[in-house]
Amino acid sequence: MLFRSLDVAIRIADLRLPPGEAPLPDEEIEAWVRPRGIHVVAATVGEDEHSVGLHEILDLKHGGIEKYGFHCHDLGTSVPIERVVDAARETGARVVLISTIVTHANVHEAHMRRLHRLAEERGLRGDLLLVAGGTQITDAGARACGMDAGFGRGARGRDVASFLVRAWRARA
Repeated sequence: MLFRSLDVAIRIADLRLPPGEAPLPDEEIEAWVRPRGIHVVAATVGEDEHSVGLHEILDLKHGGIEKYGFHCHDLGTSVPIERVVDAARETGARVVLISTIVTHANVHEAHMRRLHRLAEERGLRGDLLLVAGGTQITDAGARACGMDAGFGRGARGRDVASFLVRAWRARA
């Protein structure tokens, strides 16, 4: 195994990150969501048993999207993609959130592509926003797999809720 080191100093203050879109104010999100009764189906998919990140996005006690009035249906962990799509149909969901942490052999990409494909095959895609999250997920990668958005490390419920409101407004 070859290890290399670099003799370089990096000043964090000099780093320039691309600007992200600022989250909407809580009041604006809630005012848009509550009167619409939006249902969200969420699950950790595949063989994945990790649920902490998804619960932080969903749960009221963690500042998740429930606080804005989203009706969240958490299907749990290790959920097959087919069950997620079935639940979206059964609940009349307008949003599907999937989480995947265990991503060996790009399993996360296969799950996202399968979700997109099944939603299309069952005639639900036009009515759903598909969102993926997890440590290996990027927005660009998720979109390349047919998702409407992807959220990685550090994402908060407010970030996801802001995206959802903006996306539904753009569709109107």
